[in-house]
Amino acid sequence: MITIVHARINQCVGLHNERHFVMFLLYLMISTYCLSIAGWHHVLAALGWYDVCFAVTIMTAWHIYGIACGETSVESQDNEHYRKVAKRRGEEFVNSYDLGKLKNLELYFNVGKDGYPLWTLLFPFRVSPYTDGRSWARPKGLERHKGVRKGEELTDEDEED
Repeated sequence: MITIVHARINQCVGLHNERHFVMFLLYLMISTYCLSIAGWHHVLAALGWYDVCFAVTIMTAWHIYGIACGETSVESQDNEHYRKVAKRRGEEFVNSYDLGKLKNLELYFNVGKDGYPLWTLLFPFRVSPYTDGRSWARPKGLERHKGVRKGEELTDEDEED
């Protein structure tokens, strides 16, 4: 039996709000550091903001790293599995969506030569994604992950009872 919960797993952040989620993390991280530096030591210490600063920084760094690698949090886990499988066969796993760290960041935030100006990162503007959500940029000649054979892909399909 398929329920609404099962149909929505891994769908928390979508195509049109993913940029805003990461920008929120960046703004929150910057604001907590600004409050810490501005001298609100006693108030911030009482609220435990130093711990919040640290936690938000770690969470932001994790998401920026994933974006730079061209993978979501779920794909990160899948790709680790693919790396192990490919390594056992003596092959190398290559993520077919990884265009290089800088290009991945440019595409994610839709800035740079083919997108919006860099200054749009400073404000919460509505910026359209570079993709339609069905097709994603890949390196030429790499239509699927290298090192993963057909049938080895991990899927999120529900099992039928």
